[in-house]
Amino acid sequence: MSEENTTLVVQAGQRFAIDLEAIPGAGYMWEMIQHPDELELLSNEVVSISKEIGGYSTQRFQLVAHHPGSYSLVFGLKRRWEKNPVKTNVFSIKAD
Repeated sequence: MSEENTTLVVQAGQRFAIDLEAIPGAGYMWEMIQHPDELELLSNEVVSISKEIGGYSTQRFQLVAHHPGSYSLVFGLKRRWEKNPVKTNVFSIKAD
């Protein structure tokens, strides 16, 4: 399993987006596997779809941090029927 770490600085109370490459044609979609209650998920959608079989698409998560602070979000790339992700992405969110 591979892991990536990213830090984002956002404004408290304002919407922000996290875009991740998914492979929906092969069943690989991102799921939030760890998130604090202070971060609200507003939407989770595929915003660009590859026309190639098994190609990458962009999956967008829109969130809002209701209060200033530092938070950690963990996303896992996996098929619905699989228990463990093949890749994780950790985001350190700093809301001012």
